[in-house]
Amino acid sequence: MPIFEYRCEECKHRFDAFFRHAEDADKEQLVCGKCGSERVAKMFSVIGIGGADKERDAGGCSTRST
Repeated sequence: MPIFEYRCEECKHRFDAFFRHAEDADKEQLVCGKCGSERVAKMFSVIGIGGADKERDAGGCSTRST
C-alpha cells in the first residue's frame, strides 16, 4: 500500500496519505486536515530502512579494516 507525503500550500501542514494503488494518488483530490485547503503538493520522500547494523549482526563483509 503506497504512502505519499503531502504539504499544504496554505498553512504548510505536512501529512501522509495512503492509497490502494500508486496511480490513485494522482486521481484523488486531497484536502488539508488542518485548514481545509485543496492546495496540497506531493512531497518527494526518502525511503529509509531501519533496523540493526546488518554487517555486525549478520557477519557480512565490510570495507572497514579490523
